[in-house]
Amino acid sequence: MSIDPAVTVHELSAELGQAADALLGQRHGISFARYRVLRALRRDGTSTQHELAGRLGIGDAAISRMLPGLIEQGWCLVEDDPQHGRRRRVRLTRSGADIERDCAVFLSEGFRGAASDAGVDVESFLAAAEAITAQLRSSLHRHTTP
Repeated sequence: MSIDPAVTVHELSAELGQAADALLGQRHGISFARYRVLRALRRDGTSTQHELAGRLGIGDAAISRMLPGLIEQGWCLVEDDPQHGRRRRVRLTRSGADIERDCAVFLSEGFRGAASDAGVDVESFLAAAEAITAQLRSSLHRHTTP
């Protein structure tokens, strides 16, 4: 039986997501989905809720459901956009940046440890994953652009 690459990679992604949920939940009481919101804000800066949802590949409603918990923790702020009355802008707080940075290091160390334990060269694996991701994005963009 041959390996189905799409299923194999999807299964890895699902396992990584579950492991990240468990690890981040134990360490900071945050889900991987909420960590991804903090990461996007730290990496790309303040944005509207709609832009943030688009960058994460999730719906506006999902962002709207996640933000109250992040605000309650003091990790981000949501403010009305002065340029547009119906838009809301989301920004990371200093505390949110600190939590995001700690989570990023924690997850990276965990992944590197698991990969090393499995006998996988982490740097080669990550370089290959980035190259395939870039190729798929480029190919998808070419086929969906009018």
